[in-house]
Amino acid sequence: MKRFALPATLLLLLTVLQAVAADTWTGRCIGVIDGDTIRVLRGTGPVKIRLHGIDCPERRQPFSSRARQFTSGLVFGKSVTVERVDTDTHGRTVARV
Repeated sequence: MKRFALPATLLLLLTVLQAVAADTWTGRCIGVIDGDTIRVLRGTGPVKIRLHGIDCPERRQPFSSRARQFTSGLVFGKSVTVERVDTDTHGRTVARV
């Protein structure tokens, strides 16, 4: 009888899924810094999150307050799932939320 490599393949798949799951977590959005940066409570401390794929006007630029209001309406005070993509040059987590 021929043995299949299914157990090894399954083990590899589970290892990859576990690594992906380690970079995904849930927390409450406790602050909106601007249209593309938020603070999410993870455990006992806040984490600054830069929204992946989003670029909004910075403070004191036209429409910056509107962008912040829009983001706030979507996430502030809500439980969100954070899927880490990268870390930017300022040390912020870049993530899909």
